[in-house]
This record gives sequence, C-alpha cells and structure tokens, in this order.
Amino acid sequence: MDLVILMLLASLHLAKAINSTDYLQYYEYDKDLPLNATMDRISENPRYVVYKVYYTSINNERVPALLIIPKKNKAPHPCIIFLHGYGGRKEDILPAADLIAEAGYAVLSIDAPLHGERSVPGKELYSPIIEESFRGFIQAVVDLRRAIDFLESIEEIDHTRIGYAGGSMGGIIGAIFIGVEPRVKAAVLAVAGGSMSLMIARSKHPSVIRIREKLPEMGISYEELQKMLDPIDPLNFIHLFSPRPLQLHLAKYDEIVPTEAQAQLAKRAREPKEIYWYNTGHNLPLDLVLARALDFFDNHLKGEKHLVSREAKLLIFKALPFIGLVVLMILLTLIMKYLIGRQ
Repeated sequence: MDLVILMLLASLHLAKAINSTDYLQYYEYDKDLPLNATMDRISENPRYVVYKVYYTSINNERVPALLIIPKKNKAPHPCIIFLHGYGGRKEDILPAADLIAEAGYAVLSIDAPLHGERSVPGKELYSPIIEESFRGFIQAVVDLRRAIDFLESIEEIDHTRIGYAGGSMGGIIGAIFIGVEPRVKAAVLAVAGGSMSLMIARSKHPSVIRIREKLPEMGISYEELQKMLDPIDPLNFIHLFSPRPLQLHLAKYDEIVPTEAQAQLAKRAREPKEIYWYNTGHNLPLDLVLARALDFFDNHLKGEKHLVSREAKLLIFKALPFIGLVVLMILLTLIMKYLIGRQ
C-alpha cells in the first residue's frame, strides 16, 4: 500500500474519531507518571537564580528546561511558563529575564520537541509527514502540562498563580495547552493563529512551504488536511480557556502566521480577552509586548494595578527625545523674542 493511500486512510480514520470523541482525550496522560526531575543551579546574578531542569513526560521523553527564580520578594513566587517560537530554544527567555525577575515572577522555559537539546538531525516539528507533526504537537502540549506537575513540587513556586506566555509556535501550541490545562490562570499569546489548513496554505515559513508542496504528491486536499489536523487546531481549544483572562498580540502584515489565521483565533477566543494589533509583520515590538504582558500578569496573577503602567512608562521614555526637542525649540523661541525685544 503506497503512502498516498495510507495518508487518506489515516485522514478518514481521524475524521471519524473526532466526530465521536472529545478532542481533550488526545492530551490526557497518566498523572502518576514519575517526573524523575533533576534541578541544578547553573548561574545567578543580583536579580535571579537559574536552574537547569529535566523531567520525564509521556513517551519517556526527557524535557530540558530552565527555571529562573527571582530574588525579589518572598517565596513562593507566581510563575510564568514560556514556550519559544519555531527554531528557538528554552534560552530564548534569557534576554527578558531581568525585567521578569524584577517584576517578581519565576519563569519555567522548556525546549519544544525537536528543538534545543531535543533536536534530531533531519527531523522537524513542522514535517511533511503529517503524522509526525500531529504527534509532536500532542507531545509538546503534554510536556507543558508536565511542567506544571514539576512546578507543583517546587516550594519556591506558588502553583495557584501560574501563567503562560508563548509566541509564534509557542503561541499556537500554547493556545491548545491553555485550553486543556485548567491550572493556568492567565495567558499571553503573541502572533498565534488558528485553522491549520489555512496556515499551511498561506504561510511563507520555509518548513511550511515544504509541507504545502508535498500535499499534491500525497493526494491530500486542504479539506482532508483540516480534518486530519482538527485535534491539534488551536481553534478547537482556545474558547475553553474562558472565563480565565487572555491577552493576544497580533500582527496586521504577518506572512509567517497569516494575519487571517490570527484574526480567526482572536474571534474564537471568548471573554475576558485583550487584543492588540500591531502595524508589523511577524516580528512584534518586543519591548511593548513585554510591558503590556507584565502589566496583564500583575493584574491577573497578583491582583495589582499600577498608577502608571509599564506601557505608559515605556511610551514616555520613547517620547523623551521628541519632548526634549520641543522644549528646546520653545526655549530658543523665547530667547529670540527676548533678544528682539531688547533691540
């Protein structure tokens, strides 16, 4: 039996399964599975301590992670779970670690399947072999659920105040994760989208283009592809996060996660939700996103609202050169009037 027939049979099988079975079943796991966690201090600075973590997930996968614990405030700390974008790794959180720790949050950042320490030469999470991507997405979501199992074993972490943040791939997989995981209290997703067939049809990401080019060879239509991927489509999960608060950061001109896919995800999400649209492509202004995200987490994980928000402070700081120029021009005008008046 050739590959085309196998894929079509798989499509029909999955389509039948998802009509009769709750999507949540794909993300269930044995809660008694031993974590076999290890945690070693690897660095520190005046603001935080970094630990290298490993724990066991389903399929006997060892998940590498960084746990960053702030020195500010008294433990237990609220914690944000972070998942990087495609091609990234757990260390991608480090440039923002100072600001996050200064805000009083711990962070757990993991390597997604086939990323970072889990990379395998010749294999990609966005794979033309659809079943591999299917399994990889499920693995990643359960890895994130196991991350909370790990955090619940750490006394420095307040496991009643856990948030999630992810961008691009981390936002797409994160939209599934927060829908199936009730222990996440607030979430921030950046340039995340829904409708898997739409993203595969329109994305200009090189790995997605390779998937798209393989579809005619396999004889799979986009309708059949969507049925195959419905159990890992964020559109089928994002609404489940309500009534917990969600913040979305979306790009009006994104060609990696198509703007229409982002709009569909935002529409499917239920209240309460905050939605920010940026006049950019896939790369958002990270300083503004981080400021808005930390204000959001302060509100929903700490119950704190600042008189002057981080976003306002950032915008004022960015405006200072312009303000200085205006003040200088006013001063020069006044001086000129004074000098003319003395003549």
